[in-house]
Amino acid sequence: MTKENNILIVWESFKLGDKEAFAYLYNLYVEILFRYGTKLCKDEGLVKDSIQEVFLDLYMKREKNKTNPENLKYYLILALKRSLIKKLKRNRKLVEEDAINVLLFEPEYSIEKTIIEQEQKEEINLRVVKLLNLLPAKQKEALYLRFNESLEYSEISQLLNISIESVRKQVYRALKTIRESFNKETFIFWMHFRLKNSSKKMSI
Repeated sequence: MTKENNILIVWESFKLGDKEAFAYLYNLYVEILFRYGTKLCKDEGLVKDSIQEVFLDLYMKREKNKTNPENLKYYLILALKRSLIKKLKRNRKLVEEDAINVLLFEPEYSIEKTIIEQEQKEEINLRVVKLLNLLPAKQKEALYLRFNESLEYSEISQLLNISIESVRKQVYRALKTIRESFNKETFIFWMHFRLKNSSKKMSI
């Protein structure tokens, strides 16, 4: 049985009220949501509360949920981001959504760890960390969602509230910055790694 068929079966069982199916979905996505949520908000307690609310809402409204199970990760990430934004605004920590992206999104890239492991050079480590930290907020988040979570451009555009073309430009500009900052061999290695580790076929 393929992963897609398995998720479809679990999703249908979940919509019928199967608690084991709900637990399966929770365990499948909770770490992904926590990892993403803590990039937006340093308050882990607030992130955990929001995740619980997202899953509670998912369960309570399961019968009316028309989400395609193949897009469930995107659906949950979007729900979590909206929940965190509401909580942060309510707490008067931030006022505008853009401020959340600029001040709080701090991605941790799997590409960074792999380059460090492969090259085993502190110089590469420092260069990668410095380079990623200097990227504009939306470029950071677009890269993270595209390469770490393998979301489609259309899904990222909804999360960032920008057009699909703008998402493509953000990713392109980030990749261009990376390409210009490393020698040809290192950049080719990076590209090979991201393609190998992407769960979906990607196009730039």
